[in-house]
Amino acid sequence: MKHTWIVILFLATMVAGLLVAGCTNTGTPPPGGGPLGPGTAGIPPEVSQHAQDWPLPNKDYASTRAATNSPITSANVKNLQVTWVMPITAKQTFGGASSNPLIMGNTVYFQDLMGRLFSVNRQTGAANWVATFDSTGVVGPNGPAAGYGKVFGASNRYSVSAVDASSGNRLWTTNLSFGKPIGVLEQPVVYDGKVLVSTTPYGYLAGSEGIIYALDQQTGKILWNFSTIQDPNLWGHPELNSGGGAWYSPSIDVNTGNSFWGIGNPAPMPGVPGFPNGGSRPGNNLYCDSLVVLDNSGKLVWYAQALAHDNTDMDFQLPAILTSANINGVQQDIAIGGGKWGRVFAFNRGTGAILWETPVGMHLNDNLVNLPNGTIRVYPGFQGGIETMMAYADGVVYVPNVNLYAEWQPDSPFPHAKLQPYAEGKGNLTAIQVSTGKVLWETNFDSELFAAATVVNDLVFTATFDGTIYALNRNTGEIIWTYDAPAGFNAWPAVAGDTLIWPGGFGKTPGLFAFRLATPGAAPQVKISSPAAGSTVEGSTVSVTAWVQNFNLADKLGKPNVAGEGHLHFFLDAQPPTVQGKPAVTTPGTYVPTAVPYYFWTNVTMGQHTLSTELVNNDHTPLDPPVVDSVTITVAPLPPGVAPELTPELGGAL
Repeated sequence: MKHTWIVILFLATMVAGLLVAGCTNTGTPPPGGGPLGPGTAGIPPEVSQHAQDWPLPNKDYASTRAATNSPITSANVKNLQVTWVMPITAKQTFGGASSNPLIMGNTVYFQDLMGRLFSVNRQTGAANWVATFDSTGVVGPNGPAAGYGKVFGASNRYSVSAVDASSGNRLWTTNLSFGKPIGVLEQPVVYDGKVLVSTTPYGYLAGSEGIIYALDQQTGKILWNFSTIQDPNLWGHPELNSGGGAWYSPSIDVNTGNSFWGIGNPAPMPGVPGFPNGGSRPGNNLYCDSLVVLDNSGKLVWYAQALAHDNTDMDFQLPAILTSANINGVQQDIAIGGGKWGRVFAFNRGTGAILWETPVGMHLNDNLVNLPNGTIRVYPGFQGGIETMMAYADGVVYVPNVNLYAEWQPDSPFPHAKLQPYAEGKGNLTAIQVSTGKVLWETNFDSELFAAATVVNDLVFTATFDGTIYALNRNTGEIIWTYDAPAGFNAWPAVAGDTLIWPGGFGKTPGLFAFRLATPGAAPQVKISSPAAGSTVEGSTVSVTAWVQNFNLADKLGKPNVAGEGHLHFFLDAQPPTVQGKPAVTTPGTYVPTAVPYYFWTNVTMGQHTLSTELVNNDHTPLDPPVVDSVTITVAPLPPGVAPELTPELGGAL
């Protein structure tokens, strides 16, 4: 398909030289538009205070995902070690986690796919509090927002809740479904006293439209809303059609108050019997597959549609990166967007004019006006393309891509399309020069990249769905550090100081993994962070977590010893053995070896118990000198009506 660019201008004129070939200006500016936003005065105090940490979903309001004040560099990345892991026990379609934690000072905020909000000690991984809602799960990619003394998130598929940041006590809940089959998918952003969030059609059931909301942070009251479907009659067939909504958090230009939203696809796609190739939704299907810009009062400023009349689920869903560049000889503020169509675009931020377009990854039959009769293979498929966030630093954008095909028929509606098996999927990370749109380098991977891109000084991090974290030289694309995790990744990290925190929601030991730079030559340490000494644990399942420093936890149990490397033994009511050269092994059922610093003891009897952990070499022998920690706790019955804690499939053991 020769795609049509549709740009509505807020300005009266446009510099024609800024447009790329094939772009078309149609329509006139919408009425209104509102005054300029509050600028930096609209930033919540906690976000300003912790700007050097990771206080927003993509680090900052410009969505750069760049931590340039961290001590982590290519010179010392080899010293990154797992220091703690908080177990993730949620089990949903997309695993246990699918978005970004936040870091504010010594506190980490995280949300799992059961909708539970966590406040976690950044140093030790111990939970400060957990806010649990009456929810069977959320769809994702949900996550927390924090500001004004509160933490916000999707508490179920249809509602947003606020809890007190110091206690986790619920303050308000606002339901956004209004009886429609929609879901709250995305991680909110807090700005100028508002919680900005979007709904998206749940399962693309007929009659549903994605709507952007601004909620009052104090009360949850809806302040304004904006439908991402321009036609209130859903293109003439509300009994069949749906679409729109935002998957991810908006970016915000704090100098104007404008918010930038990447919008999803129309449906049904490709079509239904009697209406092949989206025949029930004629036209361009605005504002689907567009970058939509709203002012601080929710009025449309401009939009640019990347793909008109999308028939194969090619959302333009990514948060736009806001920066400036000299393009075509003009220094200008720009927005960089992209999505599942596998193309990156640069827009003039004030007008929406498209400055360049660069494809990444594999493309096949993804530009057809209509799909032919029969079955056709399309790259990218509906879970391919640029699924997760890009990163930006120093004039270069880093793009994670997924190469998965889908096979479509013109009148067979999603989800009946065939998706290539995940085990066959590949990925690539591409560096693009922002001033020209030119590809600088591309690095290929044997598994999908659903874990975004994140810049840390001269490195760019990403991770594969099969469980490997990579650090690449961001000038060359060379892989210079890897970590093979006991979990798969379709979530993305936060970085603050010397700490990198990454949710791994799939696999045998899913968890929130915290990495920290080890101090060369420093003595290894281990401490039990939870449960606290002298505490009471309710229920017969006892989760014990520890934090480790200056020691490399490795899944090499029974292999030859390597200095500074090994694993943990957890003990229940058994004295950790410390005899040099002899395995630190006790009676069966009283100890377990593991390369992650947590374990779930099940069927623990009521009463007093001692929990211990010990750092050991690969061959299970104690370190010299021994490194051990123990706490004594009391186990009590669960209160009536309280369900027992979920556990990972293997309880963290290897």
